[in-house]
Amino acid sequence: METLKSSRDFRRVIEGGSREILETITVYRLPNQTQETRIGISVTKKIGGSVRRNRIKRRIREATRKNADILPRGEDIVFVARRNMASAGYADVERDIRRTGGQGRKEDVD
Repeated sequence: METLKSSRDFRRVIEGGSREILETITVYRLPNQTQETRIGISVTKKIGGSVRRNRIKRRIREATRKNADILPRGEDIVFVARRNMASAGYADVERDIRRTGGQGRKEDVD
């Protein structure tokens, strides 16, 4: 599994992909031209200071690592932490990562 690093890649997925709103995260997905899954994580400063934001990123990263086999292949995926993520536990994050296989509430981004 690779990571998305450039802001251009993040913007491309967020603006051109589908959106799935879950309890702790919002997931943006866009098919790519490879068979590789590429992951990006975004946490806004509105959630808290750097210590809290980095803890949230570590939780999302670990949950995606443990559940990499169920994530869709050939897609760029951006996980955006929602405000209630600061009070959520690891089990909540992992549950939402598992749901990204297509069972959440999906909305097409125009």
